[in-house]
Amino acid sequence: MLSALSAGHKTAIVVVAAVFIVFALASSFVFPRLSPNFPGRRVGLFVGVCALLTAAMLGAVIAFAGEPKEERESEATTGAKPAQPAPAPAPAGNATAGKALFTAQGCVACHTFQPAGSTGTVGPDLDKVAADAQKANRGSVADYVTESIKDPAAYVVPGYPSGTMPSFASLSPKQIGDLVAFITSG
Repeated sequence: MLSALSAGHKTAIVVVAAVFIVFALASSFVFPRLSPNFPGRRVGLFVGVCALLTAAMLGAVIAFAGEPKEERESEATTGAKPAQPAPAPAPAGNATAGKALFTAQGCVACHTFQPAGSTGTVGPDLDKVAADAQKANRGSVADYVTESIKDPAAYVVPGYPSGTMPSFASLSPKQIGDLVAFITSG
């Protein structure tokens, strides 16, 4: 949970906690040495300061570590979390440019795909990509192919080794769209 907090919120919680800890340590070790009858006649003041610091610590945690107000209000009124925005659709691709990329990126060495004239056996047969997408249950065929290019380990077709396909993080969204257009056109 701490990693989700902003630096300012973490600092505020740490400052309040530090004051509380310093007071507790001083009350345990320093004040009794200075005045053997501590808290003596000032027990009401001591209890008040303890209550104030406890309230401050609880208030800091509630104020600085709580969820953003908008999300809590939305959940309270509807009983459900707000819908996450749909991911931006991949740009429409150019299948001809995708064919050139398929060869240039070395996909022909690992995949069988008739439109590319490739017969690789290291990776799944892309002539069967629609069936693999259905088995994977990862959305449309285009969504499945896009995910497979961006994150090859997200779903691995049974019978093929995981970690063999490299990540194509260097490709632009347009290039990924072109590859998807080519692979899904076959």
